[in-house]
Amino acid sequence: MSASAAHRAAGDDPGTLLARLDAPRAADLPVHGGRTMAYDSGLPGTEELAAAAHARFAGVNGLDMTAFPSVVALENDLVGAAARPLGGTAATAGTFTSGGTESCLLAVLTAREHARRTRGVSAPEMLLPETAHAAFHKAAALFGLRAVTVPVDPGTHRVRAADVAAALTGRTALVVVSAPSYAHGVIDPVAEAAAAAAARGVLCHVDACIGGWYLGQLRLGRRS
Repeated sequence: MSASAAHRAAGDDPGTLLARLDAPRAADLPVHGGRTMAYDSGLPGTEELAAAAHARFAGVNGLDMTAFPSVVALENDLVGAAARPLGGTAATAGTFTSGGTESCLLAVLTAREHARRTRGVSAPEMLLPETAHAAFHKAAALFGLRAVTVPVDPGTHRVRAADVAAALTGRTALVVVSAPSYAHGVIDPVAEAAAAAAARGVLCHVDACIGGWYLGQLRLGRRS
């Protein structure tokens, strides 16, 4: 057997492929035991159940819901489950995304189009605290918005609603606040900032990727 044939034969072996995937993982931090954030539920069997559930839909294409109506059913169920603890109703709309960055991108794109269509804004701006997630700056670059950074209180690391209100202009397409912020884990004055934005016809996006689900459970009095 030639060297190339032997390499192909070894590469086709499932054990060899899995070993090649395991090797670089040896340098990673452990995802169990509380060493890394947001990866370990701490509940026995949860990881195995999630892996089995994921495997059942690994070949499903969410872009074609006419061929895979199961995706629609799952999306509706999960959006509804997420909306209820966050104060939503049966009329609340939502969508699956591939992760936090795509969610931020879609929020910014929606705001840009809303400002253009409802207020005729042709040179849109986005107001965001200096503690906001970096994905919003990426979205601004991709979709042609000017990112206007609002300073935060140096002691609390929360943006001041008055500073957000003062920075609003006729070009503002979106106000971003965090609940909580990614780097500091504090909650911006969401209600006050959103009210200031609404008074000017501006959309407000609450970035609640890290901890947002837990906050909704606390609102309902759930601790576990």
